[in-house]
Amino acid sequence: MSRIHVKLMSTRSTVELDEDDLKILGVLQGEGDISFSRLGNTVGIPTSTVHDKVKRLISEGIIKKFTIIVDERALGLNVVVLLGVETNAKLYKKVAEKLVDMVEVVEVYGTTAEFDLMIKIQAKNRDELTKILDKVRAIDGIDDIYIFSVLEVFKDQHMRPIKLK
Repeated sequence: MSRIHVKLMSTRSTVELDEDDLKILGVLQGEGDISFSRLGNTVGIPTSTVHDKVKRLISEGIIKKFTIIVDERALGLNVVVLLGVETNAKLYKKVAEKLVDMVEVVEVYGTTAEFDLMIKIQAKNRDELTKILDKVRAIDGIDDIYIFSVLEVFKDQHMRPIKLK
């Protein structure tokens, strides 16, 4: 069985993943609540091996956590905007940390583009969005924001591409 070396940026260690590990990850991404027994049948390895492999993938930080994906519209979160954020260079990290702490901000990225940070915000309506934007503008170190309203979402994928050799 071939082994694949993966460099994990978070732990600075090299982890070897074999083909079965990749198959397990592929299945778990689409069906995180699958039983070890069914997972073993799906990928063609014994349940005890699946259990050991999943436990190792968790302990090595490959699997960060098991979670659910919620339909934002079902929660009434109908307004989505992307914000380009310009920051004071000295306060860049502090601004990013404050944005990460805001529950209304669902994604925060440091970029090399025109903006220092790109963030995604979801709100129920324009009034709620206005209040959120006021909170963002009040963060010390933010020089300017640029608002991009999302009209349509063509792809919203939470799975990562896993390729078998």
